[in-house]
Amino acid sequence: MELTITNLSKQFKDKTAVDDVSLSLTPGIWGLLGANGAGKTTLMRMIAGILKPTRGNIFYDGKDILTMGEEYRNLFGFLPQDFGFFQDFTVKDYLEYVAALKDVPAKETGNKIDSLLHTLTLTDVKNKKIIKLSGGMKRRVGIAQAMLNDPEILIMDEPTAGLDPGERVRFRNLISEFSHGRIVLISTHIVSDIEYIATQNAIMKAGKILNAGTTDQLVKQADGKVWTCVVPAEKMTMYEMQLRIINQRSEGSNRVAVRYLSDEAKTSDSVMVTPRLEDLYLWLFPQEEISERGR
Repeated sequence: MELTITNLSKQFKDKTAVDDVSLSLTPGIWGLLGANGAGKTTLMRMIAGILKPTRGNIFYDGKDILTMGEEYRNLFGFLPQDFGFFQDFTVKDYLEYVAALKDVPAKETGNKIDSLLHTLTLTDVKNKKIIKLSGGMKRRVGIAQAMLNDPEILIMDEPTAGLDPGERVRFRNLISEFSHGRIVLISTHIVSDIEYIATQNAIMKAGKILNAGTTDQLVKQADGKVWTCVVPAEKMTMYEMQLRIINQRSEGSNRVAVRYLSDEAKTSDSVMVTPRLEDLYLWLFPQEEISERGR
């Protein structure tokens, strides 16, 4: 099983959203990392067959997906970033409707829906109208519809948006179990959501794939760029101006432990530390530091 993306580009008037992307997706969980505007959503919509590429092709086991039609749709699950519900449907009615659209056998529909409702902790609201649900619950309904047909390829764009920390943990566990023998591609700018479950990651910036590989392979790019030190609390304002701080923690006694990014040590007591995927992400996308620091 392989999804092969070859020299894929998408042009919108004077903007190139995806620029000559080539990538081979094999079974397992793939993280697609990039800042907002990197081209992730456009790439995923082309993989989903919703957008037609300006140039390039996408093949599933050697077949162009644009020629596969219903065969491709039946093995595909998709959660877009902005998911439109039929708001007056109840959760259960909506999932039954989606199951019919996806040609899920009628005799299997009830059990599949009940299982997903239980797994995503939606059983208690199955008879509520979607319009009355919280944002996190609506997102979980979106996850359920994407998985209804046991897709061989599951594409999810910012799936944890609106989920609380406990829901995000349950989502990660669910996707880890589901991914065996399947291709799962998760687009996110919340690195912690995929750092420990992704088999491979692809980093996207300005429409291009900068690099792809395992987390261990990718974080080597940030070797020698991540440091920690402890500074007086009263001088934090000065250090915030001088350092690219990505995390800080009070140590008591008016001292603050700081983790920062730099090509070289910026204080005499700085210690080089092993980088994480989040460190690499913030090194590549410095404009994301403020939002990530608050997560």
